[in-house]
Amino acid sequence: MSQVVSDIVTFAHPPVVEVVAGVAFDGLGAEAGALLAAFWKEHLRQQFPSLQQQPPYFPPDEQFPVEARASGVNLSFGVPPVVRLWAQSSDGQELLQLQPGWFACNWRKVQPEGTYDRWRNRRQSFQRHFQALSDYISAEGMGQLKVRQCEVTYINHIAPSASWSRHDKFFDVFTVSLQGDVPHPFEQMAIQAQSILIRDDEPYGRLYTKIFPAFGMDGKTPLYVFELTARGAPQGEGVEGALAFLDLGREAIDRTFFALTTQPVHGDWGFEP
Repeated sequence: MSQVVSDIVTFAHPPVVEVVAGVAFDGLGAEAGALLAAFWKEHLRQQFPSLQQQPPYFPPDEQFPVEARASGVNLSFGVPPVVRLWAQSSDGQELLQLQPGWFACNWRKVQPEGTYDRWRNRRQSFQRHFQALSDYISAEGMGQLKVRQCEVTYINHIAPSASWSRHDKFFDVFTVSLQGDVPHPFEQMAIQAQSILIRDDEPYGRLYTKIFPAFGMDGKTPLYVFELTARGAPQGEGVEGALAFLDLGREAIDRTFFALTTQPVHGDWGFEP
């Protein structure tokens, strides 16, 4: 089982603004919302005092081969609506998502001086809280949660630096190239891609990459949002199987982020080889 817990690429000043480690699981029906609220009250309230209700999240199921993937809307009748609870820390930096069939651990940069606390801490936080939820559900006589799919997301805000200052400097930030000459200069660009994650010659998930232009909180400062999500099957049973995928997915994200950004911006972020 993978035990990759260190960061593959290290920056002194990483542009990470949010990290999400989550799992989709079977074993709880929509009616279990009250049970999740009780779990928050009994086990999480002191560390995560704020509780909010959000619309449900239903991650798509990654299937292989590609031909097996089906799109459509699943309609269910006669069951309670699914509720997703957000349990937030006092400073808003940490967030747990509790939903029948979905659990996630978020870290968010909420203050300008905030700094990403690295994958080891994110991994430990996910492991601790998901294990506590699993134990609680089992103790309540609901059986064992069966992890069906895992997901890890990194969201980066790439702000102007010594290497670039305007949206039309896309190629000063990213290594993506275009073949052939274009008759007019680009003012800005957006990229969206989907990759297959392969291990031992077998696909085990997908990596989704998005790059798009945006502006800072002042509405004037240009930035590029670089979002990467790895999603796929657990690499074993229980919490350890989920962690094994999250490690592999985070490694794929790390390597892809480094490969698609230029050496000058690596220097701006304080690259430590």
